[in-house]
Amino acid sequence: MSNLARLDQPLRLALSFLTIIPSGVKEEIGEASFAKSVKYFPVIGFAIGLLLAGLYAVISTRLEGLASSAIVITALIIVTRALHLDGLADTFDGIFGGKDKEQKLAIMKDSRIGSFGMVSIMAVIGLKILLLSSISSVYKLEAIITFPVLGRWSACYAVSTQPYARKSKGLGSLFLGANKIDLFIASIIAFVIAAIFLGYAAILAAVVALVFAIAYSRFIKSEIGGMTGDTLGALIELTELAVIFILAFV
Repeated sequence: MSNLARLDQPLRLALSFLTIIPSGVKEEIGEASFAKSVKYFPVIGFAIGLLLAGLYAVISTRLEGLASSAIVITALIIVTRALHLDGLADTFDGIFGGKDKEQKLAIMKDSRIGSFGMVSIMAVIGLKILLLSSISSVYKLEAIITFPVLGRWSACYAVSTQPYARKSKGLGSLFLGANKIDLFIASIIAFVIAAIFLGYAAILAAVVALVFAIAYSRFIKSEIGGMTGDTLGALIELTELAVIFILAFV
């Protein structure tokens, strides 16, 4: 493998993991590449945001309010393969349906969706649509570009600061090898993007994302001892919701 391919692999890996977009990753992937890909999560969020903003710019000429917001959120779900929503449902089923750590982790691993999971999906999707439609049209495009960036940054925070909850390795454990340098790089990328598009509001949005990521990570650690792939997906979904919520009030 060439040096360029080695440098490029983590970025393409992040793209293939977080979206349905083909990345062309065919060579053998080492565990180190998963950890190195974490710093590119905000970059992938930026690409998703640009795609959604482009879609909104087209449909908003004909549709306004709830309709255009619903289409944008639906597109987000499709582009991300509903991967994070699946993690959200599993997390809510496990955390609120289990009595102890082992039972919670077992429920989260079950492929069937429970009542807590179903309600969480409906609530998050519904609130995203309603809140997104409430954001001022003056900077709605900028908000659409930015919230996926900060959502994926929150996952960078969690994998760089929290242990893995399960004894056996899972997909989430591969990303949990990221370090504080990866988090620093991801933070710079995310904040610069937010500042460019949101201006002063970027400070508020970034603070909300940071506070939520810290609080959520500590809560999950107290419940199951650390993070899993499911809880990372839930964190992305909930941070996106928190950022959209605060931008609706700016």
